[in-house]
Amino acid sequence: MPDTQIYIQDYLRSDTKSRPHSTSTKRHSPKIGNPTPLGLSAFAMSVMISALYNLELFGAVQSNVMLSVSLFTGGVVQFASGMWEFKVGNTFGGTGFSAFGGFWLSYGTILYLFGDASNTAQFHSTMGVFCLAWLVFTFIFTLACIRTNLGVLSAFVFLTITFLGEVIFHFSGATIFIKLAGVFGLLTCSAVWYCLGAVLLTPDLSPISLPLYDLSVKDN
Repeated sequence: MPDTQIYIQDYLRSDTKSRPHSTSTKRHSPKIGNPTPLGLSAFAMSVMISALYNLELFGAVQSNVMLSVSLFTGGVVQFASGMWEFKVGNTFGGTGFSAFGGFWLSYGTILYLFGDASNTAQFHSTMGVFCLAWLVFTFIFTLACIRTNLGVLSAFVFLTITFLGEVIFHFSGATIFIKLAGVFGLLTCSAVWYCLGAVLLTPDLSPISLPLYDLSVKDN
C-alpha cells in the first residue's frame, strides 16, 4: 500500500526553462488524495455483507441488497480506487482493487441474470468454476503480500480460505462449507477494516494510531 498519509504529492510536474527576455515559471501539480482508504472501505463492506448473506444472519437471503452492493460499492468504487492507485504508482493496490472491482461487477451481473436459478446444479457448477479462478488469483496475491505487513497478509489469507470454502460448497453442495466461507469472510473484512483504520487514522486527523506490523525485509 502507499504511504499512510492522506495526500500524496504527484510526481508529474511541468518546468519551463528561463530564456532571454522571458520569465521562468515552474508549475507544481496539486496534491492528490490517497485512494487506499476508499478501496479498503469498499472492499470491507462488500465482503462483510457477502459473509452475512452466506451465514444467513439476520434472515438475509434475498439477493436484492447483495446485487446493489456488488455493482456499486464492490464494483464501481473499488475499480475507481484501483485506477487511482495506478496513478500514484502503486501497482499492487491498483491491480488488487481493480481486479476485485471486476469480480464484484461480475458477481452482481450473475445475480441479476441468474439469481432465479441459484438452486440449480448448473448454476452451482458454473459458480464453482468462477470461484475457483478467483481462488487462484487470491492465492497468488497472498504470496505477493508476504513481505508487506501483517494486516494485509492476514486479509488475503482469510480471503483465500473464503474462496476455498465457496469452491467446495458449489462443487459438493455441502452447506457447512458456505458457512465456513461466511466465517472467514467476516475475518477477512475485520482485517480489512483494521487496515482501513491504520491507513486513515493519521496524526493530522486523529490522536489514535494502529500499527500494521511491517513484514518487509530490512537491509542491515
